[in-house]
Amino acid sequence: MNTILKLSFLLGITTLVACGGNDKKEEDNIDVEKNPMGALMKMGENMQKQAEKMEKQQEERKDAKAMHYEELMKYLPESVTGYEKEEPKGESVEMSGMSFSSANVRFTKGNDDINVTLLDYNAAMSMYSMATAMWASGFKIDNSEETAQSVSIADNINGWETLKKKSKDASLVLGVNDRFLVTIEGNNQKSLDFFKEIAKTMDLKKLAEL
Repeated sequence: MNTILKLSFLLGITTLVACGGNDKKEEDNIDVEKNPMGALMKMGENMQKQAEKMEKQQEERKDAKAMHYEELMKYLPESVTGYEKEEPKGESVEMSGMSFSSANVRFTKGNDDINVTLLDYNAAMSMYSMATAMWASGFKIDNSEETAQSVSIADNINGWETLKKKSKDASLVLGVNDRFLVTIEGNNQKSLDFFKEIAKTMDLKKLAEL
């Protein structure tokens, strides 16, 4: 349980700081540094909308359970070009009417590594909401340290990408149908293009239909 809760917390903190958008047009994005007041106002509006949406979905899923981690592992990428695959790991947790699962796989190439994590929050909407509530705010960041912005790779598959300019550490977080979270993170990346290609090798569209 500690692994899942720690990752959930980190994802929540990441999105609270980064504040990505999910389905906004490019012109609707708000630059945090140039317009902090507008960004805060947009954040408040979208947090309210997200809360109402999650409350409705929580009622609809009150008897739902998260997919078992062994089943979740089937949606992890089988390979990453140029990298060696390690043994996948997973975990499922049930407590107090909640259930959530995670599956993770690591790929290595010398000193470089890429970690792919998939979480199912089907019966833990409050945890999903914590990690994604601000994506719809349309925030965009570009400074001397990093670039970060919203991203969409398909219908109902949207999220937030971050690239550290100096260290070249990168992360791509995708929400799938208000239930699953996909996190791809690693080092020595010049852009997020490689991570997006990895995400496209996963059967996320099937997850979006569940």
